[in-house]
Amino acid sequence: MNEKNILDLDSKCIRSNQLLPRCIPSETLLGHTKQIFILHDGHPYQLRITKLGKLILTK
Repeated sequence: MNEKNILDLDSKCIRSNQLLPRCIPSETLLGHTKQIFILHDGHPYQLRITKLGKLILTK
């Protein structure tokens, strides 16, 4: 994500902070890895970055 995109995202999150859910950069969740597992309602979900830079969440 380049600096312009981050600034755009930041301004959208700040401007609408009371109307929308929290904005969390994917880097905060994933760190330097390409995938994490999220436990939801007792089931693991995989969040990963594809080769094209897209995010995919699978059960």
